[in-house]
Amino acid sequence: MKIRATIACSVLAVVTAPAQVPSPKPPAKPVGDAAAAKFKAIWEPVPFNKDINLNAVTCVGPETCWAVGAKSTILFTADGGTTWQVQLGGDPESTDRDLSKVFFLDAKNGWAMAENGRILGTRDGTTWAELATVSGTSYGLWFLSAQNGFEFENSPQASQRRSNDGGKSWTPESRCSVDTSVGGLPRKLPCLLHAAHFLSPTLGYAGGGASLGMAKYEAAFGRTTDGARTWTMSVIPETTHSITDVRFWTEKDGIVVLARGEGIYWTADGGTTWTRSVVQRLWPAVHGVGEGRIIVAIGEDGGIAYSFNGGRTFTSRPFTLPARAQAVTFPDAQHGYVVGQHAMVYRYRIVPIDYTRQGMIAAMAP
Repeated sequence: MKIRATIACSVLAVVTAPAQVPSPKPPAKPVGDAAAAKFKAIWEPVPFNKDINLNAVTCVGPETCWAVGAKSTILFTADGGTTWQVQLGGDPESTDRDLSKVFFLDAKNGWAMAENGRILGTRDGTTWAELATVSGTSYGLWFLSAQNGFEFENSPQASQRRSNDGGKSWTPESRCSVDTSVGGLPRKLPCLLHAAHFLSPTLGYAGGGASLGMAKYEAAFGRTTDGARTWTMSVIPETTHSITDVRFWTEKDGIVVLARGEGIYWTADGGTTWTRSVVQRLWPAVHGVGEGRIIVAIGEDGGIAYSFNGGRTFTSRPFTLPARAQAVTFPDAQHGYVVGQHAMVYRYRIVPIDYTRQGMIAAMAP
């Protein structure tokens, strides 16, 4: 079982965006030159119909996704964004706090978080209730079961907090530290963890930064075999920024994304050694890391970089979006979503070669 990390009250309203032109279901993955000639990869617009910034998106299947954003808005789609339903918020004139993170364990159990630590939850994938407000700010939350979850506190204490009741209460559990060498001398440095990804309820990986002082960080990587109770920490040598995203496809194969355009690193031995990917510098950028070893980096300068081999190689293309991208996710190698300002949503998929759609942007295929 894979548990995705990434970084998601009663139903107030249900609003369905105007239906888009029906389109055929995505075909099976093309194989070989002849098959590839019959299909193509595209990004196509499937926006929400009100001017609300969207900050995060997650999916539990190719077309079943939730997006969260400004005005305490939570949107749901079961058809890949062709229609969007409002599960919470959705009022552009509202003064409610923005939601910045969303996480779903499965199609029923999900959580959303605001920057001020307010946590909402659902047990049926539809109806949301307020669960708690944690002190300070958080880098996100992850759940390993419907009851057992944890979150990384963004504060000088840098503690990890755990919930054993589905998110209603949170208890400080541990502080991050890592043994490394600075100037040739051994040091135990405090660290902040920013992201996590689990392959099972016990085996997981995390990334963040080891503090060198004066707002300087070295990339810190963690591995757990006991469901985030304890972490075995290490640093990636010769790095100068924190890890912002981490994803593993097997126990040995994975990648980390570093902040401020420092790059993407891949490993084939569970994080013992790391190799920096060769990729055009896109910064600021949002990164989508999904199943099938697909990685997509979208920069504000109108560029996009694709990798279909877990970050070993990348290919860059122009990618002009009508608004700033805030988050990207790929539930599998043939389906992806980017959300952003002004209710922007674009979906990635494989379509017949003669398919056309207004606003469509050509993409690379696996």
